[in-house]
Amino acid sequence: MSLIDRLLALAGVIPPFVLLWLAESFERRVREPTQGFRYRVIFATGMISIPVAWTERVAAKLVGTGPEPSATLIEAFVTAAAVEELAKVACLMLLTRGLLGPRTRYGAFLYALHAAMGFALVENVLAMLKVANMIAFSTRFFLRAYLTVPMHLVAGGVLGYLWARRRFDAGPIGLAGGLGIAIVIHGGFNAMLLAVERLPEQHNALAVACAIGAMALPLVGLAVLRVLAGRLRSDDNADVPTRGPHERRAGVQASSA
Repeated sequence: MSLIDRLLALAGVIPPFVLLWLAESFERRVREPTQGFRYRVIFATGMISIPVAWTERVAAKLVGTGPEPSATLIEAFVTAAAVEELAKVACLMLLTRGLLGPRTRYGAFLYALHAAMGFALVENVLAMLKVANMIAFSTRFFLRAYLTVPMHLVAGGVLGYLWARRRFDAGPIGLAGGLGIAIVIHGGFNAMLLAVERLPEQHNALAVACAIGAMALPLVGLAVLRVLAGRLRSDDNADVPTRGPHERRAGVQASSA
């Protein structure tokens, strides 16, 4: 692989950062978590995604010899989705303890989005390194930019939303429930893509339905995520007038620290 090919592979970082910029632009007044710490979360989850990728390869080989459709479902929901989402939650729990924990609902939401994008960023670069020519590169870049990366964002965003609700509003689901839903989203997306590749010819109609579902899931998910983000911002803003002047001043100082 030439140096130019390696440099082109770095283009895989573009879609995750574009989506994060959009998420942060929803609320211009976000001061917490600080941008520097948010990107440390990206770095941490990006680094842990490398051993996770090796774990997935080993697990995929172990289940790859099983009968279908069990092998595909285990690969989609367990060896890929469950392993990755558990790693993201582990990073969130380790990196947001004590004083580093989110102080706003939208802050918790952003933490989860950055954790998800850390995985997507490294996955994109590794995927771009495996292309044979520019046509394959363009195809893979398009598919990952418009399908896979938004799927990661949706899974992370749902987890972050439920985590925020549990942390600030005593919601009934919380981080554990959010993890389960993220695994279902991630695994369902993987299963539909694998089905398109592996279904025999006599099931072409089902393969087409899976392809449509895989394309629709990230797009519909982003629309839902926008609504959920708006609710978190509204609730955060509604909390501000209920504080006294001394509490508001203390909150500003804490956010800028």
